[in-house]
Amino acid sequence: MCMEFVLDKSFFNMESIPPLPANLQQIERKNVGVYLEFQKNDPANEKSVLDSLEVWIKLNGKTENVFLIRFQNTPTILQNGPQCGIVALCMAAQTLGIKVDTDSIFQQALHMGITKQGELFSSSALCALASHLKINCVLLDNGFSDIEQLLRYFKSGKLLLVPYDADCNHAPCLKNGHKAHWTLLVGVLLEFEKNLKFHSELCCKWEFISKNLYRISDLPTNCNLFSQVSKENIYFIAKHGKSKKLAIWNFKSLELSNSNLKEVDPMRANCTEYVLPPNNKLSDLCGKVIVLG
Repeated sequence: MCMEFVLDKSFFNMESIPPLPANLQQIERKNVGVYLEFQKNDPANEKSVLDSLEVWIKLNGKTENVFLIRFQNTPTILQNGPQCGIVALCMAAQTLGIKVDTDSIFQQALHMGITKQGELFSSSALCALASHLKINCVLLDNGFSDIEQLLRYFKSGKLLLVPYDADCNHAPCLKNGHKAHWTLLVGVLLEFEKNLKFHSELCCKWEFISKNLYRISDLPTNCNLFSQVSKENIYFIAKHGKSKKLAIWNFKSLELSNSNLKEVDPMRANCTEYVLPPNNKLSDLCGKVIVLG
């Protein structure tokens, strides 16, 4: 559903939050995000993604299977501090052709009163921040419930911001929200056994990329492609602020991690250095998916 985001400061318990320390009022640009050079239409970017996928396929012993893929070239920005949501939003904005950096987004978030150090424990707040950048934003409840619609978002050039629990290797895990992190989903990967010629029932069109990789080139309106693939064989292509590497995660693992976000880490629950949600509950992260573009 689409919604216009108007933030009520009471939602973030603003009355109880003391003024920002002087050293947090302004943060130098060099301390906000580390950028890697990015040109959206540079063939080298796509080659890097495809090389990563081929390595992943080999490491997981899937060289006998074939894969359908849909993705967008996206910049890499590494975060400094708890700014995963701001960095993920900045990567999305640049992918969508908006000239912005993490510093300006962070300063706007400070001005809106939704963060202190870059942390964002609210999907609504992140949507409001995206709207300030003139990015169309749709906030989904139970965002993983309609997998067919998720595929169509990728087909139409959308990007997905997803909160989840990040393990020590940044992969999805189940920590009750104590390791909450934001990632940007830039594409989808569908796995099939044998060659695609054995799957004549597939309703989409594809084009050859390499030995066992095919790009989804067209998805007719009446094509229910995800219904022809089990969740175990659906993977998301993701980027986030803690790694230069492309991440590839199983649909089910990210869905479960997204739906297990319950509470702020008790170690941070009484911290005055963050803007925390009411009662430290992550109800505005749990099950949420943000569609951008």
